[in-house]
Parts: sequence; C-alpha cells; structure tokens
Amino acid sequence: MHHVQLYLNHDNFYCLATGFHILSAEHYEASPATLFVYPEDAGEFEWYSREFEKLEATINTEDVVDECEDGLSNVEKFLAAIKDKPNLVVFTITTSGIACGPVSSTVHICINMDYCKEEEE
Repeated sequence: MHHVQLYLNHDNFYCLATGFHILSAEHYEASPATLFVYPEDAGEFEWYSREFEKLEATINTEDVVDECEDGLSNVEKFLAAIKDKPNLVVFTITTSGIACGPVSSTVHICINMDYCKEEEE
C-alpha cells in the first residue's frame, strides 16, 4: 500500500485508475476502483469491498471510535494491516477553506490501482 497525503484548497478529486470524478464541492461518488472511504468527520468506514470490510471487523472489534487504547485511530490500525498490498493507494486528502472562520476536513480514499473493468462483470 502506498500512502499519499494531499493538502488541497479545493474539493476536486479524480480516481487515478478510472478517471472517475470522485469528489467535488457538490457531490461524492465512489469510483468502481474505490475500496473504502473514511471521512474523519463521520468517523466511520464506507466500504466498497467486502474483503476489506471483513478484515476491518477482525482488527477493530468495537465500534469505530476516534482513539483506541494504544493511541492509534482505527483507520491507522487498518492502514497498517493493509500495508503489504502493493497495488493499493490510500489518499489522505485534507481540504481547507473559510466559512465562519478557518475550516478543514480530512478524508481517506483507498483506490485499487490494478482495477480492471472485467473484474466487476
């Protein structure tokens, strides 16, 4: 797994495997190559892979919480568990802007860079 951290002043993000427009200020829609999304504001995984959903259940036996006993968040534990999967790229995207003051949000998006359309058929 490769981990890429991005700090953006906009909300546009496209899937590198499919070219699909995943994220904008107006919408979010997973690419067919997306395996999971973890918006830190929500604190929950959105699964697009049953295999990873089952793996996460074995790592985190309790409900997803911000901090675990060992100081690692559940998303950090999960990223450590998939670190040996070479074709995955996890983008940690932090966007910032101004509302009634400075605001920012972070989302983790995992993409299978070896995705082929034939896999879903």
